[in-house]
Amino acid sequence: MQGMSPGNKTAVITGAGRGIGFAIADELAGMGYNLGLTACSKENIERAAKEINTKYPDVKIITEAFDVTDTDKSAGFIGRVIKELGDISVLVNNAGYYKSGTSEMAMDEVIRSLDVNYLAAVRFSQAVLPSMKKSGSGYIFNIASLCGVESFPDTGGYSGSKHALVGYSSSLGQELASSGIKVTAICPSWVNTKGAGDAPMEPEEMIQTKDIALTIRYLLGLGATASVREIVIRC
Repeated sequence: MQGMSPGNKTAVITGAGRGIGFAIADELAGMGYNLGLTACSKENIERAAKEINTKYPDVKIITEAFDVTDTDKSAGFIGRVIKELGDISVLVNNAGYYKSGTSEMAMDEVIRSLDVNYLAAVRFSQAVLPSMKKSGSGYIFNIASLCGVESFPDTGGYSGSKHALVGYSSSLGQELASSGIKVTAICPSWVNTKGAGDAPMEPEEMIQTKDIALTIRYLLGLGATASVREIVIRC
């Protein structure tokens, strides 16, 4: 594999039970990565792991269902993956939460948006970075949104959380550049997922989940000196 050549090919993906997270997990499994997969739904994450293992029986997969706002469980899962599969070379912070609203958005929904869309990525990044720094390599992908670089009416809570994620991602990438660790925020517009039910277009007109997975494949293939801090994908 050109570009990043981690000694141990293990990836952790949050929100991997369906949609974008599942597509990324499936793509990385095809690239030979062992996987640590999380989701809120035990049923979804176990079904996802079974489907991937049917296609790629040699891939080792660890699953766990929990809320990514739980700091202890997040850190515990990272520790378990490292213990059972080895150092983590790729982290994909994909778990997300969407609730419309700006001026009249309930405060608990604002807090939930920040906790899932931004703080969860901080939790997982902080948990995985000691081992990445020790190995001198790694890649953190933060699945943000077009709403993380532009703002739209009635999306203030969501946009605010995604802006925070993009800003954190950029700062983290600059801080870690000398450590051999890359960080990229991926910012797609409408993606054909279950959560895009109110999109102003047909499913076939949207970005497909496979496109996000292929974006990660492309970024992993870049040379060590090439850094992409932010990538916007429009449909």
